[in-house]
Amino acid sequence: MSATAIPRVICTSIAERNLDLPETKADLHGRVMIITGANTGLGLESAKRFYEMQPAHLILAVRNISKGEVAKQEILSTASVESTTKLDVWELDLASFESVKTFGRKCEAELERLDILLENGGVNGGALQVNVLSTFLLAGLLAPLLAKTEKLPAPGGANLKPHLVVVSSDVHQIVPIREKNKPEIFRAFNDESQFRAGERYALTKLLDLLMTEELAKVPLLSDVVVCSVNPGFCQSDLMREASSIQRRIGYAILARTTALGARTYLWAALTNDIPPGSYTSSCRVLKPSGVAAAKDAPQVRKKLWKEMAAILTKEVPDTATLWGASYL
Repeated sequence: MSATAIPRVICTSIAERNLDLPETKADLHGRVMIITGANTGLGLESAKRFYEMQPAHLILAVRNISKGEVAKQEILSTASVESTTKLDVWELDLASFESVKTFGRKCEAELERLDILLENGGVNGGALQVNVLSTFLLAGLLAPLLAKTEKLPAPGGANLKPHLVVVSSDVHQIVPIREKNKPEIFRAFNDESQFRAGERYALTKLLDLLMTEELAKVPLLSDVVVCSVNPGFCQSDLMREASSIQRRIGYAILARTTALGARTYLWAALTNDIPPGSYTSSCRVLKPSGVAAAKDAPQVRKKLWKEMAAILTKEVPDTATLWGASYL
């Protein structure tokens, strides 16, 4: 990791933790949205805010149904408005490609439209499949529904384009891609002898940013707002594996509340004029840093995209055209 980047991220977190971020709102009557990882932390906090905007259908996509039902009851019991929103809990385990495919089929069978896909689900640590591969497999499976929605008559309320939002992080700037010159980068990521646990989470967030930039080039999604969002370091469950002392110190000095962090999600999911593939942070568009801004970033990004496309096409052959679109 860069010796200068880590202090820069820490200073940025301290400077931004108490920023008065706008609370973006929209009339979501008639809209359908999905939030992954919605049973806790930022996912739950943002679900509460979106629920009060009264979409027609809000789906909490969670790995554990019982925990999802608890989250659902918390949303219902804390809502400040009476809502006619259909609030559902659907199973989605990002550690399983089969679960992602089952979820995609359920969406295709039961949803007529999809206005917002907020891909918040992820874990701290080395889960490349959870944070990256399954995240983009889900995006690929639901891309046709997002594209279809743009062509449907707009329901009453906000003039809102369909949005596909992938959660990244400002820690993307502190990690290199050490494997970038390997013949197969993703295969090299899985080389246990080269595994660096302390870098893996930041690496997955860097990959999320880079792959979102490439996803935005897919012609099918040309009328969909595709972006990544950095919520900042928040008092969420991401540090659940850290010691209580580490959590207390980190939260006291660096962390935003989940309520403030959720505002970055709302802004990214409800703002129409975000340029394709943008990295957003603190409710504004920013230029990525570190590897994502390096001279060879376009070449590395395309190589990663091509490799990821091969992996995901093997899982779902019907998505081959989608992944290959930006290379035609």
